[in-house]
Amino acid sequence: MLLPQLSWRDKLNTLVGYCLIKTGRLQHDIFTEQELNALIAPYFPFSEQLTVPIGEGHFSCLEGQLSMPVSSNRLTLQMLCAIEVKVMGTPIYKAHAAAGLSALPNYFPASASLHITDTRVDFIHLLNDHYSLVKDTQFIIDKLLPLPLSGLGSLLGQPLRSALSLVSAGSTDQALDYLKLYLQGSTQRILDYHKPKLAKALLAKLEERSLEYTMDDNHWREFLFARYGKRVDVEDQQLKFYFTEAP
Repeated sequence: MLLPQLSWRDKLNTLVGYCLIKTGRLQHDIFTEQELNALIAPYFPFSEQLTVPIGEGHFSCLEGQLSMPVSSNRLTLQMLCAIEVKVMGTPIYKAHAAAGLSALPNYFPASASLHITDTRVDFIHLLNDHYSLVKDTQFIIDKLLPLPLSGLGSLLGQPLRSALSLVSAGSTDQALDYLKLYLQGSTQRILDYHKPKLAKALLAKLEERSLEYTMDDNHWREFLFARYGKRVDVEDQQLKFYFTEAP
C-alpha cells in the first residue's frame, strides 16, 4: 500500500486502520452531523432571483443545518430562507420560511466517489415573525398605476386592466391574479403561490453544485475508504462508510 503525502501521524493512523480492516475489526467509519455541517457552512448564505408577474423578487438562504433522521436512510437539510418582492424598488412582501430538502447518499467504489441522488424538497413552511410584511392593496395600486388612475378601488375594473397591461408587458391576467393575492393581506397565501418556483429554484441551485465527492488521498480516512470502502448508509444519525458488503 503506497501512502500519499501525509504527516507521520496520519501515516501511522492509515497503517493501523489498514490492519484493522484486514482483520475484520474495523467494519465502518463514521461522519457525524457536526462534521457534515462544518463542511456545508461555507456555502451559506446564498441568494437567487424569484420570478414574479410584476416587480422583482428574490430569496436568500441564510443558513442550513444537516441532519440524519433515524426513520430514513436520507440526508436532510433544513434552511432558513428570506423572501422579498419589490415593486418600483419598494418591498411589498417579505417573509421568512423554513425549507427542507432531502437526498440519498450512494457510494461508487469504482470511482471512489460519493453521489447525492434522489434530491427532493420535502417542505417549505412560513415562519411568522417580525420580518413578515404585506403592503395593503391601495399601496400597490398607487405604486403601479399612473397618477390619474391611482385612486381606483377595484382590481377588477377595465381601466385598471388596461393600465396594468402597460406596466406588466401585456401579461395583464397574470398581474391581476398575482395582485389579488394581496387583497386579504395573507402572508401564507402569497408564499403558497411562490412555493413551486421556490422548490424549483432550490433544486436547480443544488444541481449547479457538484452532487458528487471524490475521496481525497491527502486525507487519511478518505484514502483508506477509497481503497477498501464498499457502501455508505445513514444509520443512527450518522453517515456510515462501510468496509463490508451489505448483509
